[in-house]
Amino acid sequence: MQSIVFTVTNDISYDQRMHRICSSLAAHGYQVRIIGVNRVGSIPLPIQPLYGSSYQQQRLNCVFQKGPLFYLEFNIRLLIVLSSLSYDIACAIDLDTILPVWVATWFRSKKRVYDAHEYFTEMKEVRTRPRVQAVWKWIERTAVPHFKQGYTVNQHLADLFYNRLQIKLEVIRNLPSGQNQPNISHTNTAQKGAVLAEEPMKQDYLLYTFTSNILVQLINNQFKSKFIIYQGAVNQGRAFEQLIPAMQWVNAPLLIVGQGNFLVQTTALIKEYGLEQKVFIHPPIPPAELKMLTPKAHIGITIFEPEGINQYYSLANRFFDYMAAGIPQVCVNYPMYAEIVKAHPFAFLINNTEPSTIASALNNLLSDDVLYNRLQQECSKATKVLNWENESNQLIAFYSRL
Repeated sequence: MQSIVFTVTNDISYDQRMHRICSSLAAHGYQVRIIGVNRVGSIPLPIQPLYGSSYQQQRLNCVFQKGPLFYLEFNIRLLIVLSSLSYDIACAIDLDTILPVWVATWFRSKKRVYDAHEYFTEMKEVRTRPRVQAVWKWIERTAVPHFKQGYTVNQHLADLFYNRLQIKLEVIRNLPSGQNQPNISHTNTAQKGAVLAEEPMKQDYLLYTFTSNILVQLINNQFKSKFIIYQGAVNQGRAFEQLIPAMQWVNAPLLIVGQGNFLVQTTALIKEYGLEQKVFIHPPIPPAELKMLTPKAHIGITIFEPEGINQYYSLANRFFDYMAAGIPQVCVNYPMYAEIVKAHPFAFLINNTEPSTIASALNNLLSDDVLYNRLQQECSKATKVLNWENESNQLIAFYSRL
């Protein structure tokens, strides 16, 4: 069976899409390795695979942790590793690892694949800085056409890549695993400090306590009743400028689980609106713990700014994670979300991200039990169809053709 190496610029720990991809390929007999970067505070490796078959996990140590010098250093280190490592296929995840994958596979006559999680040059943090965008567009024009095989997260992005770069990418969506989803009642708040573990016992459940004491304290105090969750990157373009002021009028607290390039500004917004006792930010937690936390929330949030192709044609992991966790969500009415919700109506769509619109939608789900229960039932139905166990068949078929 062929060996595959994946390359990312994150620390691997919280990348659930890559965790699913690597686990599925390993379970089908491929020799899999993923290479990321060692960050300050990175949790120990390895991350447990989903399906029992382990895969190799590696982090590169970098002196620089962000900015142009980080990308330069990481790409040089990655090129050195790829120039000597044994593999048959190398897969670049997004533009920030594409150059060393291209050069190494060309020099060594290896197969290469491009996995576009985003339309990188249209991310807000890139498109709002013309000189930075010019560099990434040059990399895109130079490298991407040399990748004849690849995939992205939805058909709209696949069409965009074809129209702009004349490359055909297949579609493999960011769907969650449908196995061992926690069954946690949203009306029972007696045990907010513990959740159900994934492996059943004779008593049908195990109590699981979060490793973060801060998170346990929040659950036991501020989140004793209904709370709202946002999980994922705290980045530009995610409408935090609208979400935070909206929370002034929402009748429940908000928990943000994540970090990113807009974290400082989000924290400042919380202070500006006096919401320190209503909006809480917690660093990322391991995927297994997040899978336990999300069902305890009452509502999820999936919103993006409408400006920018990457946001408008997004299909976020959390959109499906909330569905799998059985919690309704407030979500933007953009093309991919609207298409899915039309077939599987498990989310409450909003037509704009004005603070008043967000607050109204959240309060509607908090107060309307009939609407909430209907959406919750649709979550359960949709998860039987929209799950990684079904979607991974396309992944396995893709690599079997290489």
